[in-house]
Amino acid sequence: MQPSNLFHPQRMLFYGQKHFTDHLRFYLMSLFAVFGLMTIWPLLMLFTNNPIDRLSDLAPFYYIGLFFGGMLFTSRFFHELGSKEKGVDFLMLPASQFEKFIIIFLISTAGFLLCYHLCCFLSFNIINNAQVAILRKPVKMDYSFLSDPDEKKYIYYIYFILQAAFLLGATYFHKYSFIKTVLAVFIFLFALWLVHAFIISCIFGFGGEFWKRSIPFTMIAKLEGGPVSWHTTVYLIPHWLQETYLFAVRFLVAPVLWTIAYFRLKDQEI
Repeated sequence: MQPSNLFHPQRMLFYGQKHFTDHLRFYLMSLFAVFGLMTIWPLLMLFTNNPIDRLSDLAPFYYIGLFFGGMLFTSRFFHELGSKEKGVDFLMLPASQFEKFIIIFLISTAGFLLCYHLCCFLSFNIINNAQVAILRKPVKMDYSFLSDPDEKKYIYYIYFILQAAFLLGATYFHKYSFIKTVLAVFIFLFALWLVHAFIISCIFGFGGEFWKRSIPFTMIAKLEGGPVSWHTTVYLIPHWLQETYLFAVRFLVAPVLWTIAYFRLKDQEI
């Protein structure tokens, strides 16, 4: 029986092994860079008499590393297509585009998150043990990354949406993908804001500059009253539309972008 042209587990495993062999140096350097930055900067603060009192002091380092590192890491994929020789080699490898995409998708999502959180865990333990050894004072565990409030989970939903956008950008921009995708995301968001500002101005008029006191497609604050006393009236979208937005953020936007990225890669088959 002939193996499927779309998906065959053994063929995908062979491609995964080749991919790791070809890119092992890059992955190891990325791991050491993330671990070094997460560890060295807080240690420098500790050795200059600026100890880390609370876990919340380390949270900004965590989020900056998560977003910046994750987007930069994702944008590195498919760079072979930027070179004619490497691009032909990549496209002619004996694996379907679906299998190549699945391997890269798993590495850039689950693989990165697993390695990143392992680096963060090791880094925190080094920082905490160093502080205990020097100051006899452990880092206070006062921060939860998934709760208090529960809306912190949406940080990770936004991360996956951005990761999907940068993976899609990597299929379009094979050179300087990170910079070009940042610009593309900015232009897209700016275009959405312009559409929102135009709609709000058409509804409330152009004189009040209501677009300055609004959240695009979600809320607008209108100043009302006389020259002496003013009050603000807030207009929110209906509850069912809020739930629709949240559902899209959680379950639709990232999968749609991943799917588009796959078909974009598939279009480049030889």
